[in-house]
Amino acid sequence: MGTNKTTAQKLKTRKKNLKERISAKSVGEFHDMQNWFPERTTILAEGDSWFAYPPDWIIKGKPSNLVAHLSRMTKGGANFYCMASNGDEAVDMVSGKQKHELVDELRWHEDDPSRTQIDLLLFSGGGNDVVGKNDFERFIRPFQAGFTAEKCVRLDRLKRKTKQIALAVEELLDIRDHYSPKTIVLTHTYDYPYPSNVGGVFLGGLIKTKAWMKRFMDAKGIPDKLQADIIKIFMDHMGDNLVALAQKRAGLIVVDTRQTLKGKKAWLNEIHPTSEGFEKIAAKMYGVMQQHFPV
Repeated sequence: MGTNKTTAQKLKTRKKNLKERISAKSVGEFHDMQNWFPERTTILAEGDSWFAYPPDWIIKGKPSNLVAHLSRMTKGGANFYCMASNGDEAVDMVSGKQKHELVDELRWHEDDPSRTQIDLLLFSGGGNDVVGKNDFERFIRPFQAGFTAEKCVRLDRLKRKTKQIALAVEELLDIRDHYSPKTIVLTHTYDYPYPSNVGGVFLGGLIKTKAWMKRFMDAKGIPDKLQADIIKIFMDHMGDNLVALAQKRAGLIVVDTRQTLKGKKAWLNEIHPTSEGFEKIAAKMYGVMQQHFPV
């Protein structure tokens, strides 16, 4: 009897803790949330560092990505789990191991008729497919006198890559249609970051990463006055493709977050906003989420 009482108490405590948690820390916790609180909106997030960027200090610090803000905004109204990772590319998220992990969550409801499908799949991807070493440098030309920003960009390569990103999102939608057709997919465009040599800084400066774009433009002799416009070309090609895709695919919502952030102070480093910057973008996304899931 004592053992049964102890087990029941542990279960009661776990249930109470999860009810108060803003998001699940593991797949197991996420499944428990779904089982225990089926009346709440169920949200799964998959994406890149805009969903997973860590605070300067891992244990504490301001919310440092979109999911950190969104999970706080939905507290008490959602079963929330994020499987995003820094550095993930859109194409990788719909292939290999990551695809299998995503499919497992989208079809989890199939094993029990009392389970419901995931209501909302948040997706963030595409940025890592075009920035950084082994990518961004391939899409720009060495500067020549008279070059405009557009002339500095290898548009044929960029268009091919951004089309590949859009196809990855279409693959995600096909996966959704097959395993969880009631699930709404919500994604975002990026914004217009400022070129700088500021990379990631973690653990109070003990760990640092290099910046993602300016250093490659500098190496090709591209003047500073053209660099912001070049980055805008990249962001617009990705954003325009997503917006166009949403017009032809049901169950896809694209929140156009371009021109949300004003000024360099809104950016923590070359491609990530500050906590306050992420909060502004998250607020736009949350406003759209509320329209579809008022509870």
